[in-house]
Amino acid sequence: MRLFWKVFAVLWLATLLVGGSGFLVSRALHQDWLLLQFHPQLKDFAAELVTTYETQGPAAAQRWLHSQREEHKLRAQLFSREGVPLLEGSLPRQPVFEQINPVEASSREVWQGRLFQLDWLSSSNRYHLSLFVPASELFRWKRNPWAMLVNIALAMSLLGLVSLLLSRYLTSPLRQLGIAAQSLAQGRFEADTLQSMGQRRDEIGDLSRHFNQMGERVQTLLDSQRQLMRDISHELRSPLARLRVGLALGSTQALPAADPLWSRLDLECSRLDRLIEDILTLSRQDTDDQAAQPFELDSLVEDALEDIRFMASEQQIELLGQSGLHLLGWPSQLSSALDNLLRNALRFSPEQGLIRVTLERQGNNCLISVEDQGPGVEDSWLQQLGEPFLRLPGQTSNSGHGLGLTIARRAVAMHGGQLNFSRSPLGGLKACIQLPVQG
Repeated sequence: MRLFWKVFAVLWLATLLVGGSGFLVSRALHQDWLLLQFHPQLKDFAAELVTTYETQGPAAAQRWLHSQREEHKLRAQLFSREGVPLLEGSLPRQPVFEQINPVEASSREVWQGRLFQLDWLSSSNRYHLSLFVPASELFRWKRNPWAMLVNIALAMSLLGLVSLLLSRYLTSPLRQLGIAAQSLAQGRFEADTLQSMGQRRDEIGDLSRHFNQMGERVQTLLDSQRQLMRDISHELRSPLARLRVGLALGSTQALPAADPLWSRLDLECSRLDRLIEDILTLSRQDTDDQAAQPFELDSLVEDALEDIRFMASEQQIELLGQSGLHLLGWPSQLSSALDNLLRNALRFSPEQGLIRVTLERQGNNCLISVEDQGPGVEDSWLQQLGEPFLRLPGQTSNSGHGLGLTIARRAVAMHGGQLNFSRSPLGGLKACIQLPVQG
């Protein structure tokens, strides 16, 4: 059974049970009221008797009582507020009806019937009415239940309509979420389908907003993955083609081992190896589920500088400032990001050029900047740095595949930070890592 009908049935049955229980309790506690309301003649008996007595006199009221006795077997007596009989009445001549002061008595079962004691207030006076209903007429309303059946039918219809609307209100958002989930599974998430749900101010609205954020994030990752696969296919095609041509030449011409072609093929293999390593690094960043661990930021930066100094014997590398911070995150990823930024600066720095690394703390953020004296990047390209396989105008194939900055940007994003690029006062490029300081 669908959730919609389950919720509808539960709400409807629960409401009926509560209403039915309340009806039974009301009947048990107010049986006199129910009998007087549902009996076709008892409902207005007191009002008609008092009205006849006040407008037409005692004689007319007595005749009206006799007519009720003949037609409906109802017997009654009208008293003043002090208990003085105002009419001869039509009560049976039995001691049980005369021994107790009617003003002080309560309704009770007597002589194969029920004696009601009613107080009635008219516009000019207050009366007391003793009304006897024989057993044969006591439940006459049960033999004519149309009014009660209509009321029950209307109540059930109203409860059914309320339950239907409530069920639709609860299950309609779930159905929309299911449609959105199917679209996401097919790789075409449409955020507009959940826009109306996101405006709700309840738990379903919160779920919709969270699902929308998740869907947009997953869709972005899927689009990025598709684009990355297209870029990888394009980047792999060129070195593989050169390798294929080189191998064909080497096999047909029987070249010696010292021939430059083999060095060229070795270089192409090295490029492929670096490309595959960068691709694997990107893949690990997307799927890395290792827990964050504490690390000392200054030591991590100093270790990265020591590694780059070993490779950069002709460049000047300096470190300015200290942070004194202990962060929580993934030190290997952050070290890889810093290593890629330093390698990028080293690649474009001139001989004897300066590479400056600065550590500083600004409020709740820690800044790590890497500057070089290379040719720099035009302002129109600064915002695009970090995109996979991006090649700037005039950049040669020997300058890499453009994945280093992508790896660095994703590693910084894993720590809740940002990687920005700008012109350096040294004349080249300035890469600035901004990391939030926990606590």
